[in-house]
Amino acid sequence: MTAEDVFNLEMLKLLLTVAWKDRDFDVHERNMIVGLGRSWLVPEDELQALLGRSGKDQAPPEIDWTLLRSRKDDVLNAARALVLTDGKVNREETDLLKEIQKNLG
Repeated sequence: MTAEDVFNLEMLKLLLTVAWKDRDFDVHERNMIVGLGRSWLVPEDELQALLGRSGKDQAPPEIDWTLLRSRKDDVLNAARALVLTDGKVNREETDLLKEIQKNLG
């Protein structure tokens, strides 16, 4: 697995966390995450395993913030795009975006 593959998996973990923040993982959010995963050539079994955790009473996957800090702008842009993809932004999502920005430093 390349460094880019590892980064992409971390991005998907973060995006799944963002998508589930409001407990409403709608079709637009799912399609964006699946589309990104496939365009990044994430193995389908890994992508489905991540999606399978979504919405269950499991803690979100642990995110490697150190790795994500290497590309702060890409991470923030992707998180913002996902929040906007369903056409509505609620307080939980806004707070999470602030938390992401804080964690990225």
